[in-house]
Parts: sequence; structure tokens; C-alpha cells
Amino acid sequence: MRFHHTIEATDNAEDPTWYVLRAAEGTEESEGATSAQYGRDVLENWIADEQPDQITDEYGNPHLRVVVRFSDEPDEHDERIAIVGSDDLDTPLPELGAVDAARDAKLYAKYLDRRADDQLEDALTAAREAGHGSNDLARRAAPAVSRPIALRMMSV
Repeated sequence: MRFHHTIEATDNAEDPTWYVLRAAEGTEESEGATSAQYGRDVLENWIADEQPDQITDEYGNPHLRVVVRFSDEPDEHDERIAIVGSDDLDTPLPELGAVDAARDAKLYAKYLDRRADDQLEDALTAAREAGHGSNDLARRAAPAVSRPIALRMMSV
């Protein structure tokens, strides 16, 4: 999976307003790591390099966090899939890591489904504009989408 990350900070960890410290310039391939573990690794590396004054407040609330998103395209960054605070840098127990991996698999499947819907909508619209009949196109799109959904995609 490919991930994109943003490192954020706050001045008030109890009532945070987050601002971006650093956004990744591109996406990174992370074989075998969950989005949360990828986020932990990114944040730990950034903390080691930058050595900020505080990473948590006196109550253990994080002053730093990393927001991780899926991305297969260089300029595409979907909604956030993991947020890891500077209070959560320890590697989770194996059973919790399994939950993270299952969550990532589910979110990635949804992400791919949305991308496929966008691709199908573009193709249906282009075919309709080229003169093909909407009913024939709706039949062709089945069973990936129902007839009413296909017609809605074509804005018929």
C-alpha cells in the first residue's frame, strides 16, 4: 500500500487546534506495515531528527501527531485512515496490530471501490456522450452497479 502523511502540532494539547508542520512531498510504499505503524515510524523518525521540546503535555496529551492517508496516485490523498499521536508511539500488542491490519484492509477495499466507481462513471458518461444508449450502457455495467445507479452515473 502507498501512504501519504502529514505531521501536525498543537500548542494546547488539552484543547488542540492542529497545524501542519510538514506534509510529505509524495507517497511512500510501505510493504507489510499497517497505516498506524507507518505513522508511528514516520513520527518517531521526525522526533529523532527534529528533537522538539515537548511531545506530550504534563497529562500525557500529545503535542504532535501524524495523519496517514492512502494514495495510489501522486496527487491523490483520500481521507485520513490513521492518526497517531506522540502519546501512542509504542508498537501495539499483536492482537491490536491484527485489528489495525483488518481495519486497513477494509478501508483500502472501500478506497478502491470509490476509485472504481469514479472510473465507471467517467466511462459511462463518455460512452453516453459518444451516442450509446443509456439502457444498453446500464446493462453493460451490471452487475457491478444496478441499473438505477448506472443511469444516475450518466445523469440520465
